Amino acid sequence: MIRPFFVLLFIFSGLSALADPPAARPIFDGRTLNGWEGDPRSWRVEEGAITGEIPGGQKLASNQFIYLQGEVHDFELTLEFRLTGIPSANSGIQFRSQKRPDGHAVGYQADLDDGATWLGRIYDEEGRALLVERGTRVAIAPDGRRWVDAFAKPQDFKSLFKAGEWNTYRITAQSSHVEVWINGTLCSVLDDRKTDAAKFAGRIAFQLHSGEGPAKIQFRNIRLADLGRTAPPAPLPASTARTSAATFVPAGDDGKPLNLGFESGKLGDWTAEGTAWTGQPARYGEPSTPRRRSEVPTDPVGNFWIGPIQGNPGVPGQGRLVSKVFPVTQPWASYMVGGGRDINRTRVEIVDATTGAVIHSSAGTDSGVLRREVVGFGAGVGGRIFLRLVDAVSEGEWGYIAFDDFVFHDRQPDFVGTSADTQRQQESPVLWHLRPNPAKPTAVANLDAQKVVRGMMLEDGFQAELIAAEPDVHQPIAFAFDERGRMWVAEAYSYPNKQPAGQGKDRILILEDKEGDGAFETRKIFAEGLNLVSGLEVGFGGVWVGAAPELLFIADANHDDKPDGAPRVLLDGWGYQDTHETLNSFTWGPDGWLYGLQGVFTKSLVGKPGTPDARRLPLRAGVWRYHPVRHEFEIYSAGGSNQWGLDFNESGHLFMTHCRSFNGGGGTTYVIRNGHYWNQANSDYAPFISNHGADFAPDLKNFLPSSARYDSGEGGAGKPG
Repeated sequence: MIRPFFVLLFIFSGLSALADPPAARPIFDGRTLNGWEGDPRSWRVEEGAITGEIPGGQKLASNQFIYLQGEVHDFELTLEFRLTGIPSANSGIQFRSQKRPDGHAVGYQADLDDGATWLGRIYDEEGRALLVERGTRVAIAPDGRRWVDAFAKPQDFKSLFKAGEWNTYRITAQSSHVEVWINGTLCSVLDDRKTDAAKFAGRIAFQLHSGEGPAKIQFRNIRLADLGRTAPPAPLPASTARTSAATFVPAGDDGKPLNLGFESGKLGDWTAEGTAWTGQPARYGEPSTPRRRSEVPTDPVGNFWIGPIQGNPGVPGQGRLVSKVFPVTQPWASYMVGGGRDINRTRVEIVDATTGAVIHSSAGTDSGVLRREVVGFGAGVGGRIFLRLVDAVSEGEWGYIAFDDFVFHDRQPDFVGTSADTQRQQESPVLWHLRPNPAKPTAVANLDAQKVVRGMMLEDGFQAELIAAEPDVHQPIAFAFDERGRMWVAEAYSYPNKQPAGQGKDRILILEDKEGDGAFETRKIFAEGLNLVSGLEVGFGGVWVGAAPELLFIADANHDDKPDGAPRVLLDGWGYQDTHETLNSFTWGPDGWLYGLQGVFTKSLVGKPGTPDARRLPLRAGVWRYHPVRHEFEIYSAGGSNQWGLDFNESGHLFMTHCRSFNGGGGTTYVIRNGHYWNQANSDYAPFISNHGADFAPDLKNFLPSSARYDSGEGGAGKPG
């Protein structure tokens, strides 16, 4: 669908992303502790290494630290370590930490032991305790909620440690993103944006952990690369907060957050009774039937929920799912509920752990769409409760209970007043960091367009300015810049319907800003009468236009901004069965080819005019490219969905975006040449691609999944993400 009628110019005010990476420098001379601060009773230099030791038969009463002098911001730290002693011997590397008056460190710690438990974890010594289990990626939102993605099992790292030998440790911290690598293996990833808790600068230190001896930790070949600095983001304005009430994840008696949102992918912290919970928690996937935004008040938070498995209500069965007991620490709570409406058969209960009384219960609305249920505890703060999910029915379309994301609030939340866009930003890990657009309104006289631009949320360091709007530009569907900095805009008046031959309505404009002030002074019409334009690029003496069923070239060799003649048809056979998915997103590759996309519900048979069908290339969805000099056409990769968005990064890697990806995994895909990706129709694959496994191995599929792990949305039809 064509969106509001305006064009934007983005201005980046940060440093160039193409700068050479800084070289690492040694921060330990191998002989002395110059530049370091620590208690000489615990720390010394031995064998060219910073050494901390608890002798055998002795006990260290409290943790001891040795600090690198000075503050460090964004960095990469590499070193070798050796740990010896009794099995309980352990240590850690503090980073972005503060030194307390008593010498203790508070802040992040990358943990270290013999591989049994701690090696590779990320811990917070300032109260939040364990942040990242090894084998997981954890994203922490500004309000504290967490999104956990497991890529390996913790026990897989037990053999990583080389006993009695030197091991390598690498920590990279840039902005909110932290990675821990040990012996060349990625162990843990953290993206921490928690307001008033995430750290962006601080001290580096090594820990000698308290306990019995013998225990010895040694660090050598310590090198530090300065990666710049990231200013802590300002808190989001109240108008953009997810809810006016703060959010708190309930904790168990051990102080650790409970698994009440099921993001562990398991039923940990719950006891299952009966047969209703087979296969739960389920990984949430976009429904196979598209839903309109008005039909989606909210979706599960994160990856897992208690609910239908891939759109199937689940295994027939009955039972109860009971959480651990936990204290009520705030006066309000909310959770998500869906499924059957008969509260006598399917329901969520909040139970007083002392008396066994049900203090609150709710059911769904005969719908797979979740809603937020808000609960007030009043004088019950300080009491102890547990949650109980009840499924007492085995048949019927709505014979199940759906549930997710129980959290506390410090005051009554107003979810009704929370916009879908605000919810999406606060619930998607790749959007949490965005900030309100700092740009001032421009001179363009279109108040509606100015309002849209003013409401944009952007990466820190960017701003968006309105440079053109109605009546100067209508239905813009594609644009490109020429070597003079002018913007060429394709106006798609024909969309969404292909017009009769000779009655095309589309045209191409040229907008020029000679003064460089962000407002164009001249506006020219370069070409008119085009039909169903969807792609545009400028170069090689003319304009490249996608107008299914044709790829056109309009020559302007003398650069007088007038076509040298009629458009030349380079390729034909492009489909337009679905006019939302025709050839689009033209961009020049670093190899000089013209790249573009086509969506899944348009079938093309592409070739030069007059080419027999047998010699044409079929394309259903994928990335294609065309050489502007040799006039060669190739299918670069196959698969995807309704792709609209294609670009290269500074390393030449290609990425595409699409509205609906494999099982709702995210709309951004790294494109590999000759890659075969899942497509939304799940058909028309190459002969060597299997889209379904054998009965004995249902997951034996060999297409690429066509998705990123996280994204701003998880798949089409207005799903908020």
